[in-house]
Amino acid sequence: MPQAEASRRQSGALWSAMPAQAMTSAPRLSFGQGARVHLYLAYLKTLWRLRQIFKIKAYGLGWTASRVGCEFDFTFRGAPFRFVPAAARSYCLLPAGIPNEPETHRFLDRVLEGKSNVLFIDVGASVGEFAIPMAHDPRVGRVLAFEPSPSTYAALGASAVAAPAGKLAVDDRAVGAGQGVGAMDLRARSPSAAALRPVGGHDVEPVEICALDDVVHPHPGQAVILLIDIEGGELEALRGARGMIRTARPLIIFEYNSTTRACFELQDARQVLGASYRLFRLRSSDGRLDDDLDHTWNVVAVPDGGPWREGRGDDLHLFAPCDRRTGLPHA
Repeated sequence: MPQAEASRRQSGALWSAMPAQAMTSAPRLSFGQGARVHLYLAYLKTLWRLRQIFKIKAYGLGWTASRVGCEFDFTFRGAPFRFVPAAARSYCLLPAGIPNEPETHRFLDRVLEGKSNVLFIDVGASVGEFAIPMAHDPRVGRVLAFEPSPSTYAALGASAVAAPAGKLAVDDRAVGAGQGVGAMDLRARSPSAAALRPVGGHDVEPVEICALDDVVHPHPGQAVILLIDIEGGELEALRGARGMIRTARPLIIFEYNSTTRACFELQDARQVLGASYRLFRLRSSDGRLDDDLDHTWNVVAVPDGGPWREGRGDDLHLFAPCDRRTGLPHA
């Protein structure tokens, strides 16, 4: 690790201070490298088509990505990215322009309709599937991205330098209930699956932990979106954001699948958020909300007040249509 990067990681400084010229020209690829990139992209698109037509689950994405072995630039949702081999297993379908979580992108597009100067906070930003496009979205005024895994932090920073000046800050600290030091588990096959573990043991990387209340200060009345995907640490991140939740009333999206269910229950999240928030499932089929909290991948916490309004009036477009006879959302 270069000395400058090492000191930056120790201090928790931000990638937004990097020189803007870092991504002004695309990497020069040899014939062999170019061929590998084209084959890789064709493989991703083919797998996606097979999944769409035959509902076949995609395997081998990470292994194939790890064989590319060179940096190259690509575009996702109109935003420039740089593929960094050290984080190859974290990109999944992105280099082919295909979202890994299409339902979340659909939901965010609806949420942002008619908004401006939104503060977007991405906790567990990985290589930037959400943080990078949000930094290029004119409806978003500022993006704060937190990513403590060394390889994905570097990859996110490589793409962040092409964002509009001063709009995106990338922090290498983990997010939890308070300040401290933790350990990043590096044993996961994909850096995106790395999670905080107790300090000590093998295959761990010491990381600084911060609480959102200590580092994020929205402007009064500013609309805030908080996205949390940290492999079971979502509840601790919410606990460290109690003050912001109380004053800014952010719209919150957090992962709640088989991994996170083993770490906390939704009732725990309700206790942190308070009675003025309601929880909904983010549907994988169409990116709309419903009440089925028994089968979730992501959960959306909607505040009753503040810049965001629960599903009434002009916000009904966020919710799944209901059957008029039963009042239940259509499947």
